[in-house]
Amino acid sequence: MDSAVDDAYQVVEALFGPESGIPWWAWMAPIMLLLGRLLYPVFFPEAAAAEAETDRRLAEFRRERDGKGKDKDSKKGKKGKKGKK
Repeated sequence: MDSAVDDAYQVVEALFGPESGIPWWAWMAPIMLLLGRLLYPVFFPEAAAAEAETDRRLAEFRRERDGKGKDKDSKKGKKGKKGKK
């Protein structure tokens, strides 16, 4: 257990420590991108809702295109039947 903690500490020290080859300001862009991606729905709820609706419609279109949609099940068993006149 102690060796795992020591290994993790060494990795973190190599990435963020004063002896690392990556300066502190170079870590700001990835951290800001991650935070921005996580907080996007909080700051822009309308855009996030529209994006979710687009994703839902696209998934529904793909299911129907692949033959796994709602319409396929509703048409089963209707072959050969004629409508009333």
